[in-house]
Amino acid sequence: ICKPNTDGISSFENLLANIILRVFVWVVAFIICFGNIFVICLRSCFASENQHHTMAIKSLCCADCLMGVYLLFIGAFDIKYCGEYNRHAQIWMESLSCQLIGSLAMLSTEVSVMMLTYMTLEKYLCIVFPFQHYRAGRKQTLCSLTFIWLLGFIIAVIPFWDKQTFGNFYGRNGVCFPLHSDQTEKPGARSYSTAIFLGEGRGHRSVYGVCLRPG
Repeated sequence: ICKPNTDGISSFENLLANIILRVFVWVVAFIICFGNIFVICLRSCFASENQHHTMAIKSLCCADCLMGVYLLFIGAFDIKYCGEYNRHAQIWMESLSCQLIGSLAMLSTEVSVMMLTYMTLEKYLCIVFPFQHYRAGRKQTLCSLTFIWLLGFIIAVIPFWDKQTFGNFYGRNGVCFPLHSDQTEKPGARSYSTAIFLGEGRGHRSVYGVCLRPG
């Protein structure tokens, strides 16, 4: 029987191509969810001297926890389509469920990167300029965290606004996340994906640069 090659993620029979992916998606999902919920509970139960930093950590944990929820959904749909994924692949990738969990993963990724960048820059300013008034107050912290979540939400939902430009942005593969660009992708969607991943790369580099800067 002639069968198409796997793309490394999905196969002819299953949404997740092999047993390793199917097992680890559940393991990683539970670790992410349990770990972040544990940190949120721990930070809520014990008083901290820097309540503003605690707020930022809780917010980061919430963003990371969304990725665990996304993985749980992927694992659940993998079980649902087990053995007959080829019959449902097109319907699945064009479904509202796929679009929503894809946007959830995008929201989690973008908010996590922006939150880490914000927290690193805040600590950097406090360490390098200890006698200046760079420490954010409660109002400034709330405004910053709200802005980060709002910006992450906007980034995640923009592909829904114009189907002519973005096409099926989150339905490029079985896991509903734009992992890479291809020649069949619309130019607008390709440019958007490139801008997002370049922005993430710059965010990670800025965090590492601040952390590794001497002195």
